[in-house]
Amino acid sequence: STPSIAVQRFGGALLMRFAGITLALLMLSHRSYVRENQQQPSSNGLRSLQQQDEAREEDRYLPYRHPHQRTVVRENAALDSPLVSEPSSKNYFIFLQKFPLQNSFKMLFHTEVVVCPRQAFAKDAHFLESLDALALELPPSSFDDIMINKKAKKQIHFAVVAKNQWSAQSDPSCVQLGYGGKFDWSSVDHAYKFCSTACCGSPHKNENTNYALNSHAAVINNAMGEEKEVYLYGISSMSGEDAYRAACHGHMNAVEEDELPVCVSNWTGKDYNALTNNCNTFTSTVLKCVYGMSDSKPDLGVSDMVKVSCPEEKTNDKVVQMCAVPKKSTYFTPIEIM
Repeated sequence: STPSIAVQRFGGALLMRFAGITLALLMLSHRSYVRENQQQPSSNGLRSLQQQDEAREEDRYLPYRHPHQRTVVRENAALDSPLVSEPSSKNYFIFLQKFPLQNSFKMLFHTEVVVCPRQAFAKDAHFLESLDALALELPPSSFDDIMINKKAKKQIHFAVVAKNQWSAQSDPSCVQLGYGGKFDWSSVDHAYKFCSTACCGSPHKNENTNYALNSHAAVINNAMGEEKEVYLYGISSMSGEDAYRAACHGHMNAVEEDELPVCVSNWTGKDYNALTNNCNTFTSTVLKCVYGMSDSKPDLGVSDMVKVSCPEEKTNDKVVQMCAVPKKSTYFTPIEIM
């Protein structure tokens, strides 16, 4: 039988209330973060703040090779057999770390990419064996010269890393790649303003380039560090330093002289948007456009709703959607994004 008008109105009211609560949680998370950090800067320098949130994506696999990656090529392989990269041929593990946000009832999330060299886990042979076993279950990079058939798409996109294992890894030789809306105190305007130089929203300081996998620190201040989860996305020959240069086109607050298309965003504080260009957008960009891996993520809900489109680069006479690593240069030009 057709529901009564009263029942229909009740259902509609419930739907509107749920949408309102979700939006309120999102706004509360950001307001509380800014409010607890809006203080006058200390006398010893400027105080920087980090804002944040998230974004989303689907998987995409292309049979192309990233020009800055060594690859494993298997010739004359049968199309009906899934092909994977050999762990021994790659030097870096690519992880995603996930944090719930404060004041969000664990409904909103912040993510980052962590890139660790194999030698970071040299003292834990069991952990290395576990990672290699997990990596064999994951699809290879879309930039690898490997034929990928339909069966490969049925593989998992990421693998959970056990907390009792990653929490024992204290070697600070990983690189932390994350993004947030960053404020700096302006002594001219006597107010906080979004930073406006290229990639200033993605910190690349000593604590980010000497990061331990068991660290609970995020690049933003209102992530719940003790609730951190870790997932493995694959293995690569590209270092975290080169990945940062690819996403940011150079060192933090500078862009190299190479003329390259923007890697999805300039990643300034001004570019940050809680819904359309947030921390998870940056994570998607690094995973998909830099490493050629899946940008599917573990249960982020409304925090991850943006589909990233990578810029087109021509390599090996093919047009590939990727963010290329700039050529190394000794000269960097700071660029103010207006």
